[in-house]
Amino acid sequence: MTQIVTWHIQNAKILDVFNLKFDDTELWIDNNMIVYRGPRDDLAATHTFDAGGRYVVPGLIDAHLHIESSLLAPSEFGKLVLPHGVTRIIADPHEIASVAGISGIQYMLEEARQTPLHIHYMLPSTVPATPFEHAGATLHAEALKPFYSIPEVNGLAEVMDYPAVANGDTDMLEKINDALAAGKHVDGHGAGLSRAQLSTYRQVGIDTDHESENATQALARVDAGFSVFVREGTVERDEEAILPAITTANHVHFSFATDDKTASDIQHEGSIDFSINLALQNGIAPEIAFTMASYNAAKAHNLKNVGALTDGFVADLVVFDTLTQFKAQEVMVDGHWYENKFSTVTPLANQSLNFTLSATDLILPLADDVPAHVINIMPHHITTQHTVENVPVVNNHFEANKTFAKVVVAERYHDLGHGIGIIKGFDMVTGAIGSTVAHDSHNIIIAGVDDKDMLLAAETLKKIGGGQVVVINGQVTAMPLPIGGLMSDQDYQTTIDQNRALDKAFSKISDVPFDPFLTLSFMALPVIPSLKITDQGLFDFDKFSFIDIQDAGEFKS
Repeated sequence: MTQIVTWHIQNAKILDVFNLKFDDTELWIDNNMIVYRGPRDDLAATHTFDAGGRYVVPGLIDAHLHIESSLLAPSEFGKLVLPHGVTRIIADPHEIASVAGISGIQYMLEEARQTPLHIHYMLPSTVPATPFEHAGATLHAEALKPFYSIPEVNGLAEVMDYPAVANGDTDMLEKINDALAAGKHVDGHGAGLSRAQLSTYRQVGIDTDHESENATQALARVDAGFSVFVREGTVERDEEAILPAITTANHVHFSFATDDKTASDIQHEGSIDFSINLALQNGIAPEIAFTMASYNAAKAHNLKNVGALTDGFVADLVVFDTLTQFKAQEVMVDGHWYENKFSTVTPLANQSLNFTLSATDLILPLADDVPAHVINIMPHHITTQHTVENVPVVNNHFEANKTFAKVVVAERYHDLGHGIGIIKGFDMVTGAIGSTVAHDSHNIIIAGVDDKDMLLAAETLKKIGGGQVVVINGQVTAMPLPIGGLMSDQDYQTTIDQNRALDKAFSKISDVPFDPFLTLSFMALPVIPSLKITDQGLFDFDKFSFIDIQDAGEFKS
């Protein structure tokens, strides 16, 4: 008796992720599942797709990202990445949760249901990220536990508070154990951790990490039993340094992630498809690269029947014509060929900004004969260098110039004050740059060399309800981000155009070769080495404590 199915894909070179080879074969698909791989006389299809000898691989999976870093709502993010062959993502809504708490997580779940993109959420593990910054919410284990009953929730997101784990913090361990008890898993965040410290994470059940910056660090994580997410985002350009660690023998422990990538960069260069092409260019075999981008990621996240093209797996796949330069041509998600359908972004009640910043707040008293601690930007990395340098001082006050700018973080939720420091690497000849995207608590962050422009940046951010801004001699270029001060309520193309207008404005005062806004956003993240600035002051990651900007006892050699 003949069984009728929905689709028959024929005349295709189909990736076998289990044996790392392409086969000239066919697929039978019914509804959202693959019924059979190979020829069958007892199957007939309502629709036939002739691949014309082209390649077919499983839908690409982004193993770890923050949708908010694209500045897009989840539904618009889906419209942007699906044409790139990305059919599934594992997202940490930490950013909106830091702003809006439980309501922020609920918003991301509901808004995501407008897109056919499979979005799995990992619950934010650390809101706030540390006690060293003020966030808009505090999420304890009891608040997160009910979310594990929701199908889209896949586990606990990147645990970034290593001291809490190492010291046996009750709430942190409860969060981890709740995830494991629910049959979920736990992502790690092992930035700057030694091999012994990584072991501490593994012993409590944390099994992935995306903070490797080179092959040595990646292999240390594999040695400790982690699945490694090879990160290539807008700022975090780590992939090429990690690729030498990957072999045919150990590739199963590696998959790809973007972590933080702007919508503009995704449109311009790609998402996980960019990671694949970078791997191909660096000598990784196509069969391995595409398996890393699909099946390996699914296995790392314990996703069943996902990431392979054979019997009983979800029918997510990508069709393309050459292995030398991958570009998705047709994309199937959940058994349906993807077509961009109209939808509008779901609004979120605006989070009002409650902060004050005055001219006197931007005055930074310094002794003129004592060097100061300086945050040094590392281009294309979210880590910074911590140096001690002689900086310009006039009348016992720091005076910014092209080399050394001021950077200030103002607490935006309860007007609790601000921290101020010195940053090197933006190379601004004048003006200021400001944003309400400031990982992880998303307070107001502003860097500049002109106090008046810095104050105008602050006023503009408050006026538009959050967003990003460039101010040059009193002239303002701004992009509103009304969804928690993190995401646009516009379509992805409008958002990209606004973002490029900001970049163009910034290019008038600096020619740095990196994304200034995403780089700025990570200057407030104290769980990343080495020197950062929060609303509470200058934070030394190595000491895991605040330091005074001219405390001679704290100087490094």
